[in-house]
Amino acid sequence: MLMNNLSKMKSLFGLLTFLIVTFILTTGLIFYAKGYRFNLKGHSVDPTGIVTVKSKPSGASVYINGEKKGLTDLDITDLSPNKYTIKIVKEGFFPWEKEIEVKKEAVKLVEVVLIPTAPSLKALTFTGVSSFVLAPDLSKIVFSVTEKGYAGIWALSLSTRQLINILSPKQLTKIVTDTSETSFSTAPYSFAPDGKKILVKAPSQNPRYFILDPSTTNESPQEISADETKKIETSWENKTKEIEVTELKALGSEAQELATTLSQISFSPDKTKFIGTNKEGVTFLFDSKLERNSSEKAQSLTLPLANNYIWYPDSKHLVLVNNDSISLIETDGTNHTVIYTGNFDHNLVAPTNDGSKIIILTTLNSSPSKLPNLYAIELR
Repeated sequence: MLMNNLSKMKSLFGLLTFLIVTFILTTGLIFYAKGYRFNLKGHSVDPTGIVTVKSKPSGASVYINGEKKGLTDLDITDLSPNKYTIKIVKEGFFPWEKEIEVKKEAVKLVEVVLIPTAPSLKALTFTGVSSFVLAPDLSKIVFSVTEKGYAGIWALSLSTRQLINILSPKQLTKIVTDTSETSFSTAPYSFAPDGKKILVKAPSQNPRYFILDPSTTNESPQEISADETKKIETSWENKTKEIEVTELKALGSEAQELATTLSQISFSPDKTKFIGTNKEGVTFLFDSKLERNSSEKAQSLTLPLANNYIWYPDSKHLVLVNNDSISLIETDGTNHTVIYTGNFDHNLVAPTNDGSKIIILTTLNSSPSKLPNLYAIELR
């Protein structure tokens, strides 16, 4: 009887010990996963944070307060809550540097776009471009060619990774071809707010109006009347205003209030930010989310002076366009880096959808043609 009781007590003690050890290990793993580490010097359990560093291109050296931690893409653990200076360096690229704050039990994501110190320039057209319009969704550039054999309106897709010359059907579509009756290549045109249609006003003694699909070849262009044209233009104008009101409303009252003082409002691709210019010509950036899962309030930032501001596809950068330079800046105002200097049309600067290239319009050799051509500044 006594032996049975002792055996039961041992079994119960063993079970209790197992449960206690399991509880301690599970609790320890949970705290470890949250970033807590045992401090041997202070004999305490201290909270830490994690910094995840990603770069395009990858394989860049990462330094925290001057100490090399490894190559991107990289997770840096065991960092005590504090502010740190992080620097990203890769041969052939401008260095990137910023002060970051590490918080306990949190992962800080750092995503870096590195700019080559000597980007290459690649010709995309050779026929000359006489006029152009950028789609509202930044998915394509529509442009006119007047050269014989190519005359008409073309569309260059910005949603593919490999851009080649005008002879390729993969990235370029001839939307419409000039005819003996209609000179589409000398006509002004505009995009619908959704980018799915363009309205063309063909010049002649009696102007003709057409609605075209920019994604295909319009072998039989749809002609419309002057009255229909006016209705379409009014509808598109109202739709543009409606979209702006809806997107501002989604960002809250603070965004709506700021927008009443601004013009030329442009939303980031992810619709969490917008830029606009006040009456004094000062451009502001409104950011509704300072960082992922942030509880901080939205803020507005005054941007450096530029002729034009273009959203980079990741919504975390802006392309700044001046008369003789193109640069990239982060939306918090840091890491302002020059991409290109030289002659170009500052009304046409467009990044591809993956951000690997910036499309510009310029003239490198005026002897074949006085008209500029499209070129790609290759960042990756």
